[in-house]
Amino acid sequence: MRPSRPMPLAALCACLMAVIPAAARVDVTVDADSLNDLLRSMAPDHVDVALASGRSVTLQLQDLKVTGFDPSAGPNGGVVASLRLKVPELGIDIPVEPRLGLEMGQAPDGTKACNLKFQKVVLALPIAGNVDVAPLMPPLPVMPDSSWIVRSARGNVRVKPVLVDAKTGVKSIRFGFDLTVGPASP
Repeated sequence: MRPSRPMPLAALCACLMAVIPAAARVDVTVDADSLNDLLRSMAPDHVDVALASGRSVTLQLQDLKVTGFDPSAGPNGGVVASLRLKVPELGIDIPVEPRLGLEMGQAPDGTKACNLKFQKVVLALPIAGNVDVAPLMPPLPVMPDSSWIVRSARGNVRVKPVLVDAKTGVKSIRFGFDLTVGPASP
């Protein structure tokens, strides 16, 4: 009787790859121009802020534009931007340079979600001094999951990207998606 020899690691990997289907992975890189196009459609043009005594002020966001990327801003990095912030009730109309963090979190349906969250938006007010209004600004959803139908020789197929991660580089943000493929519903 021959003693059994351990299976070489390469042979084991080859056997496993033949049995387990490979997952499709797609990386999408978004530069400043592309991100600016996305922000134009995602960012609100104003935010209503409730104050004491039933009063409120409106923060108007105009000309939001990504001016740079900061890979060291938090675990996923962030972006530096410029925008014109107006508060009509207070006569404020000034340019600001907000910093936004790229944050990964859980969506209500359990999938991963990605947002650009205002980290610092400083207003220099004459009487109050510097005031950071970032907590009043809404997070901006980036690259939400969606799906599309692909026509194939065997019929329609639904392809759905599932966000896995997002990281900021020096000149762009890279979003990583796993692709799931299944039959298209009629």
